[in-house]
This record gives sequence, C-alpha cells and structure tokens, in this order.
Amino acid sequence: MQLEGKVALITGSSCGIGKAIAISFAREGAKIIIDHYRNDKDAQEVVNIIEKIGGSAISIDADVSVKKEVENLVNKGWEKFGKIDILVNNAGIAPATSFLEIREEEWDRTINVNLKGTFLCSQIVAKKMVDSGIKGKIIVTTSINGFQAEKKRVSYDSSKGGLIALTHTMASELGDYGINVNAIAPGVVSGTNIDTQGDFFGDKDIVDKILSKTPLHRFGTVEDCANLAVFLASDKSDFIHGEVIVLDGGLTVLQFP
Repeated sequence: MQLEGKVALITGSSCGIGKAIAISFAREGAKIIIDHYRNDKDAQEVVNIIEKIGGSAISIDADVSVKKEVENLVNKGWEKFGKIDILVNNAGIAPATSFLEIREEEWDRTINVNLKGTFLCSQIVAKKMVDSGIKGKIIVTTSINGFQAEKKRVSYDSSKGGLIALTHTMASELGDYGINVNAIAPGVVSGTNIDTQGDFFGDKDIVDKILSKTPLHRFGTVEDCANLAVFLASDKSDFIHGEVIVLDGGLTVLQFP
C-alpha cells in the first residue's frame, strides 16, 4: 500500500472528488480526516465506507474560510492521529453568475472558500509539519478554469487562477522544508456536485460540444482525480514539485475540433 502509516486531511471530502480521494487514500493505508461543511450525514457515510474496508477515519465540521474553524479542524485531526502527512485542499464552490450580475457577497464567498480556504489550511498544516519535522505533501485542487475562461464563472475562474499562483508560491518556499506542493487541474468531471444542478450533464448540446473537443471522447471521473492524488501523495512523486497537472482527457489541447 502506497500510503501505509500516513495521515491525510482532505477538505470538502463528504462528496464528489474529495470523497473519492478519501476512500482511495484509505485503500492505500492512510488514516483519514474528513472535512465537511454542515454535512454530517454524508461525511459519516464516508467514514463508514472507510471503516468497512478496514481503514480509520474521523469527520470534522469546518468552514475552511474561517481561521478558527480551520485551526480546530487541524488540531482535532492532529490530536486524533498524532500527525498530518498529507493535505488535500479540495473544498470549493462554483456559482454560475455573469460578470455584470454577480454580487459582491457571491464574489467574496467564492474567493473565501476556494482561495482563502486553501491558504488557511495550507499555512496552518504546513506550520505544524515544519515544527514536527514532517516532510509532507500538499495537494491543491484547482481547475482548467484557472487558465481558461468560462462564461458566468467569473468568481470561480478567478479563484482557480489564484490557486495556481498560490501553488507555485507555496512550492517556492515550502520546498526548503521538504514539503512537496502540487496541484491537480481537472477538466469536466462527472460524479461531482455539478450533477445535481440539472443544467450541465443534462444538456445534450453542451455535452456533445465538450466531447467533440475532448480527444479521449469522455468526461473525467472522480476516480481519475483520486488516482492522480494518490500518486502525488505517495513517495513516487517525491521529485515533482510546484506543478499543475492537467487532468482533462485532452480538452485544453484540442482548441479547434
């Protein structure tokens, strides 16, 4: 098992990509700290799944945009398992509002959860890693939207672009302490919260257009994301640092189908 003896904190892991990463990490031997936001039922379901496969996990409610809640999350997880070796910054929201119509409150909430939340979690965990001499792994979930615009996603696109810059900056400093920092930039992924919106995967025209631009002719899955996260969390990626790895089936390669 690639993560035997490791402890991983995964934000936003009660559903979607985060849930898949948590379960995959547990299968590889890691103890798991499930972070969720006011979603006890789904978070406990993930804990139950992990325990059924012989793993160990706890769930903690925390708003990653609030420093005190992040400190409580990290401290409780650390107290339970004695350390944190891996942090996956996965929590995020993706409101769909046009540039001319977006309200300040919506902008602030998106930036606070997606960008500030990743900063807070990474800084607090990294400080504890440094103080304890842990050469850990920090993984950031950004998006191809970080370098490729999508209409009506102004706050989301801006936050994901910021995450790419944050990944590079953290890598430039935390490498001194043996902490690897990398990011995953998924393209269109099925099995995430966007499925419940009923206005994306249910629209045949949108689906056909995206698939026509994707050389592998399929959407990504949460398992695709989890497989890459396992690799980045493992010793096999020790010399990969400061990278943003695109996971999109070639969507950003084929611009003119």
